Amino acid sequence: MKLADKVAIVTGAGSGNGRAIALRLFAEGAAVVVADMNEAGAQETIALAPEGSKAMFVKVDVTKKAEVEDMVSQTIQKLGKIDILVNNAGIVAFTPFLELGEEEWDRVHNVNLKGPFLCSQAVAKQMIQAGRGGRIVNITSVEAHRVVSSSGSCQPHYNSSKGGLHMLTKATALELSSHGITVNSVAPGVVQTPFTEKGLANPEVKKWLLERLPAGRVAQPQDVANAVVFLASDDSNYITGSTIVVDGGWTIH
Repeated sequence: MKLADKVAIVTGAGSGNGRAIALRLFAEGAAVVVADMNEAGAQETIALAPEGSKAMFVKVDVTKKAEVEDMVSQTIQKLGKIDILVNNAGIVAFTPFLELGEEEWDRVHNVNLKGPFLCSQAVAKQMIQAGRGGRIVNITSVEAHRVVSSSGSCQPHYNSSKGGLHMLTKATALELSSHGITVNSVAPGVVQTPFTEKGLANPEVKKWLLERLPAGRVAQPQDVANAVVFLASDDSNYITGSTIVVDGGWTIH
């Protein structure tokens, strides 16, 4: 029970990596705010929590400052504090650069970069006011560090949004360190989630991926969640501004 008596917010916790992260935090004793646009998915996550877990659902669009501040306010009112924030909410889009429209560019950056900015700022203010420090964990991607190209096209908006979040992690880690708040990131490779199911169902795509994964398998959401729990716990007290890459060795070569 590494996180007993801790209160965590996990955005995008209604499915995939976010659900796995929330469930691991529950298992380690944390009270968890399951934050998502999808109430049905969030309630499914809560239903999967261990018996006796303290859970709370908040419907939030992380791109809207008022909704983010309301999420933080509700958490303080009902659970008394915030010790951990996991910025997991994100979207993936596959559009070649020359076909990419302004609206899609903005949507990807608003969710993947503006959302973590708004959530981190609102939560950090509460952590500083409480004076107990805290943990912020951002879910980035290996595509914050390298361009993955398939058939000559890539994801420039996704790459740049996750690359921006990688640098936001470092900048906020520096600024918040004097308040006892650590800020780190987890950069997954390909994970078996609803986002990737369609692609992984294609035998050619899966073969292409497995040839590039020294681990010999695609990651599961639990692999990501395990790294998050480490960064959210006291085991990582002396780590800030860092990234744990959870990619099965993809970026080795």
